[in-house]
Amino acid sequence: MEHMTHESGAVIYNPTAGRGTGGTLFRDAEALLGKNFAWMPTRRAGHAEELAREAAGKYPVVVAMGGDGTVGDVAKGIMGTDTTLGVIPVGTGNDFARNLNLKLDLAESVATILGGMVRKIDVGTINDTVFVNNCGTGFDAQVMKTMNTGIRFAKGQAAFILAILKTLPSYQPFTLTMNYENAEGLQTFTEKAFLVSALNGRMYGGGMIAAPFAEMDDGHLDVLVITAVPKIQLLPLIGQVRAGNHVNNPAVKMLKVRRFEMQTIPPQPLNIDGDVRGLTPAIVEVKPNVLKVLVR
Repeated sequence: MEHMTHESGAVIYNPTAGRGTGGTLFRDAEALLGKNFAWMPTRRAGHAEELAREAAGKYPVVVAMGGDGTVGDVAKGIMGTDTTLGVIPVGTGNDFARNLNLKLDLAESVATILGGMVRKIDVGTINDTVFVNNCGTGFDAQVMKTMNTGIRFAKGQAAFILAILKTLPSYQPFTLTMNYENAEGLQTFTEKAFLVSALNGRMYGGGMIAAPFAEMDDGHLDVLVITAVPKIQLLPLIGQVRAGNHVNNPAVKMLKVRRFEMQTIPPQPLNIDGDVRGLTPAIVEVKPNVLKVLVR
C-alpha cells in the first residue's frame, strides 16, 4: 500500500442518505475537506455512477458520501481508472466502510481522504453486474425487498431485523443447484436452501458477520449457503450469522471461490449490494484488485 496526500478531488453525495442526514452532514464535511473539492449531489438512482465516470478522468480522488448504494455506484464509475475511491459513510448499513475497517466518524473519514493509504481491492460481478459488498439470492433478497419497500422508520440493523421478522412467516425454501471450482476441481451440489450470499468482505446487512474469514483483496469471494432447516431454527441461525458464529452449524456451507453458477427452482430474486433486481440463474465471479480505495 502506498501513502498518499490528497488536497483536491470530487465528492459525490446523496442528500437523502442515512434517512436524510446526508444533506446536513455535507456542510460539515465541506468545512473539514477544504475548498479544493468539487461537490456533486445525486439527483436520481444510478446518477452517482454517471457522475463518477465523468469525474474519474479529471480528479485523482472521487469521494462517495452516502450509504452503500452510493459507494457501490461511485466504485463502478471509477473502476479500472487511475482514480482512487474515498468514502464518507453516512448510510444506514455502511458495510463497505466496516469491511475496510474505516471509522464511521466524519472527521476520521475526512482525515483518511486527505492522508490515507491506497489499497487495491477486489469487486464481484453477478451476471456481469458489479457488486462491492455482496450479492445473493433467496431469503436475504426477499428481506432486502421488504426493507426497501416496507420499512421506513428504522435504521441499520434494526431495519434489517424488522424486515427479517416480516419476511419469515410466508417464506419458502427453494431447490438450489450450485457449480463451483475449488482445489479439488469442479464441484456440484443440489439442496433445498434458504439463501446464498457471496461476500467480498466480512459483513453485509448492517454489520452481520456472514463471512468471518473474508478479505477484500484475496482474489476470492466467500460464499455462505444456508440449507433448509425448520423455520423455528432459522432465527437463532440468523443470530449466529450476525455474530459470525455460524461456520460450524450443520445447515451452513462456507465456500471460498473465484467463480460459481447457481440455478434455482423456482426462480429467485437477486440481491446486488442491497438492490433487488433480476432473477436466477446467475453466474458470480471475482475481479481481483481492480479498485483503488483510501484506507487508514
